[in-house]
Amino acid sequence: MLKSNFKFYLFLINAMQNVLIKFFQTYSKTEAPFMHQQLTEWSATRPLAGLRILHHVPVVVNTLLKIACLLEAGADVTVTNPSDFCHAHPQAVASLKEANISYVETPLSLVGEKFDLYFDCGAQLYQFLGSPKIGAIELTGSGDYFYRHHDLDFPVISIDRTLTKQLETVLGCAESTHMALTKLTEIIPSETSWIIFGFGKIGRGVAYFCNQNKIPVVVVDICEKQRGLAKNLGIKAINPKNFNDLECALIEANVVITATGKKAILNDYPHSWFSGKILANLGVYDEFGPHFSEDEVLNHKMPVNFVLEDPTPMKYIDPEFYIHNLASLMLLKEKLVNGVYGIPDEMDQSIIQRWCTYHAFPLDQIKLWFYDPNR
Repeated sequence: MLKSNFKFYLFLINAMQNVLIKFFQTYSKTEAPFMHQQLTEWSATRPLAGLRILHHVPVVVNTLLKIACLLEAGADVTVTNPSDFCHAHPQAVASLKEANISYVETPLSLVGEKFDLYFDCGAQLYQFLGSPKIGAIELTGSGDYFYRHHDLDFPVISIDRTLTKQLETVLGCAESTHMALTKLTEIIPSETSWIIFGFGKIGRGVAYFCNQNKIPVVVVDICEKQRGLAKNLGIKAINPKNFNDLECALIEANVVITATGKKAILNDYPHSWFSGKILANLGVYDEFGPHFSEDEVLNHKMPVNFVLEDPTPMKYIDPEFYIHNLASLMLLKEKLVNGVYGIPDEMDQSIIQRWCTYHAFPLDQIKLWFYDPNR
């Protein structure tokens, strides 16, 4: 009986590996060198053996490589999706089920269950389920903010303030926003003018796209420092409280992008200012607010890049997946007191330099466009 159970267990493991490992052929080592490296290393060392993990990151096809690395590390992984701002990709869900990996549509149904580690997004797992046994690794700015403003009885590693994260939010966002708008509209970018609400990591990415394609762009940001950073890059920046300047800028604009990370930021302005324009949200919240219907905003107010099979091209999110997984080892190896921690600068800088080498990308462009939170 024990022998037959063991054989069945090996069958399940092999089935899981075969289903997910094939995606490492879809995304080659040239495109995803960090994921390929982690898979190789963790298959040998199995640093997460015996740990129960809850993985709450948008479930799209390229996320399967990240999950496969955790499984190869020996973890027992349950997968959920932050469905309030993005739908799980059907092919990714089908692959998880084919591989006999637990996929739970509603995280709240897990109330009462205990997990060693959370791979969290928006601090949602903590809000839904309470504390993990060991700690959490947070992916996003909204989650970073939430965790830092609450008294915690466990340690959290946040990757949000890394330069590695900005490979996704700046360079990846630049490419995916263009791809999404091209898919959903018939615009020719060179014939348009854009306004971006928010000049954080994501807004900066949209501005980078406009700059690289010589598209007229105006940034709107409440923070004087952020407006100054935009102006240093040669981008016109407006205070959102300056109604006259904002109205004039909107008259000239064809495309309006929201990327502030806050809800309903357009409530104070007349709806008519936005009529006839292409409206798109890139934040996790509904930034347009109740005065705008879902039909008025691309992708029904959800982040517009999530209309794509891969919301961020693999080459840009590959190192982010790598560092989000790798941060779990900090929780296991270091005796961290309760609270929120960042990624060590030397680790972050090393990944950036390696990424630039892999993809022949000029490091000076990183230094020019990426925002260093330590400055």
